Amino acid sequence: MRPMARARAVRPRTACRPRLLAAGASLALCALAAGLAVQGAVQASAGACWLGATRRHPWAQAQAHGGARPLPRARGAGWVTRRALPTAAAAPPTWEQLATRVAPDSRPEPLLTLYRDTNGWCPFCERVWIALREKGIPYDEVLINLYDKPQWYKDMVPTSLVPAVKFASSGEVVWESEAILRRLDSEFPESRPLFAEPARVEAAAELPAKVMNASMGLAYRTGDLQEESLEDRRAKLASAIDSLEEHLAGGGPFLLGKELSAADLMAVPMLERYGFQLPYFAAELQIRDPARWPAIAGWFDAMEARPAYSERVVGDEYSWTAVAPVLMRIFSGQNGTLEGPAAARAQVADAAAANILESLEENAEVLLSGAPKSARLEAAEKLLANHEAVVDDATALEPKSQKELLRLDPSKRLTVDAVLRAAAGVLLSGEKPGDAAPREDSEGAGLQPADVSAACRYIAARLCAPRDMSAPAATALRAALLGMARAVVLH
Repeated sequence: MRPMARARAVRPRTACRPRLLAAGASLALCALAAGLAVQGAVQASAGACWLGATRRHPWAQAQAHGGARPLPRARGAGWVTRRALPTAAAAPPTWEQLATRVAPDSRPEPLLTLYRDTNGWCPFCERVWIALREKGIPYDEVLINLYDKPQWYKDMVPTSLVPAVKFASSGEVVWESEAILRRLDSEFPESRPLFAEPARVEAAAELPAKVMNASMGLAYRTGDLQEESLEDRRAKLASAIDSLEEHLAGGGPFLLGKELSAADLMAVPMLERYGFQLPYFAAELQIRDPARWPAIAGWFDAMEARPAYSERVVGDEYSWTAVAPVLMRIFSGQNGTLEGPAAARAQVADAAAANILESLEENAEVLLSGAPKSARLEAAEKLLANHEAVVDDATALEPKSQKELLRLDPSKRLTVDAVLRAAAGVLLSGEKPGDAAPREDSEGAGLQPADVSAACRYIAARLCAPRDMSAPAATALRAALLGMARAVVLH
């Protein structure tokens, strides 16, 4: 590959900086905290991921599964005999046993390294993330905490913003999402082109950009707006969406017609979250309404049919819905408190998130049996690699995020560990979750059904996609956890 010129300076709209990442950084609020707390403006509410600051993409990932460290012995009474699950194994498989069920990774060597945000929600990083997967380019990932950026990253990237990529062949670093997308086209000409018609791409990208601009006044900092002002803003947003609908109706399903382009990749990160969150924000509008905007609904469907997007980068309904009321309280409340219509909207979103988990629980066995094998394996591998961090979070005395969720006492560490091992076993074996709820911990002590249920529900509520894993993997893991929780309650 030929050497490439240094990337040009970053334009603010194509890179992530903390002040622009309200909808991205704060989405860590529903992520599993594992020790890399997001700092800065949302520190009081932000969490961190299961991953470390560095990880490798599945193309080149080399998993190393070790055994669990010694955990404090759980205290309390054993499993209540009359409520025990007769078909369940007393203790789930050990981490060592589970690791033998996972085949070693054998992926091609990465051709570049992607530097992106720890949350997995930065819309500019997502553009490049999807592009790499669409083009089939093997890559490594290094996760950058936007509120505590390491000095080496600041030295490497003059703007200190994400995303950035470093090419393995030349060591050259390129930054700014749009600049990276263009360079991927020129560096890998045999891959799917994203700027086959640059002028058309640029023109088409303006339409969703106008939707995003119009929506900002209805998504954040709306607590003090009068209804008349809100109605005016809603009309402007609807007009921008109408223009996007008209364009797509003239020849979709993508923004340039039948072929995916950079315009779609630049649009989907924000439109995806708006598809879930605008109904709860002051916009009170569903952009994915097939009756009102059928071409836009078709565009969403076409994007979700792309494995490069849907199998890793896309978020899920629960993750986006759960964070919506938190965003409202941060950006539209006074000291985190909402009043009037804003408070009512937040309550609706809170209830919707709870209903999603309830539906997942009721349909756990169906969802798990229908989950792709690759998704179940991904979730199990994440537990194998990060189970200690999840135990730490579930028993934290001073959590950094989602403090309203009921964590377990530190004396229940072995209970949480047993739940995670049982969930991993279900994911790898295909066993019904109701038959796998653990009755004993790794030291042979009996477990309380209430503790098992609490651990399952807590982890399911904390899990976020795509931060912690892909949306399909998150669905499979939640189904395994909630299926066990439901079985414990019913028995």
